[in-house]
Amino acid sequence: MPKTTTELQIKLPMWEELPTFSLHLDQLLDLTNGYLEPIIGDKITKTMLHNYFKAKILVPPVKKKYQRTQLAGAIVVGLLKNIFSLNEVKAGLMALLGSGSPKVGYNNFVIMFNEQAAKAGKELSDPTSLELKSASQATLMQYDAVQSILFWLSAKNRLNGLMNTNDKHDE
Repeated sequence: MPKTTTELQIKLPMWEELPTFSLHLDQLLDLTNGYLEPIIGDKITKTMLHNYFKAKILVPPVKKKYQRTQLAGAIVVGLLKNIFSLNEVKAGLMALLGSGSPKVGYNNFVIMFNEQAAKAGKELSDPTSLELKSASQATLMQYDAVQSILFWLSAKNRLNGLMNTNDKHDE
């Protein structure tokens, strides 16, 4: 059972913190789930990853070797799949990556996510790491996606709290 966002320090790794060496699929899954499971309470499966590669949501591996690009993509898709359809995730990633590198897009997402997650359950605020008034449409989309994930997590945690309270009343 994941802790509530106010009890848990949710933090995603920056691009530079991801492994620089090639990964096998099991390693990719272990790393992805190590980052995601404490946040979303679910795991990504091999089947899910294969579907993301087949649908070209994530860049397919070269000779079954996975790099930072696939790991970063799996982390972002693992978060976004809970609130957006896979077609929406794909369109968002294409719009974002069409205007820059995977490293820049991923790091922008992580900076916004970590900054806003640290404030989750406290107060809503604009990110301090960027100026929203002058941000690009792709950056605004990232910001909205981060907020959507955090609102989803907050609602999920509140629901779990209500369900636990109701279970205690039923005993």
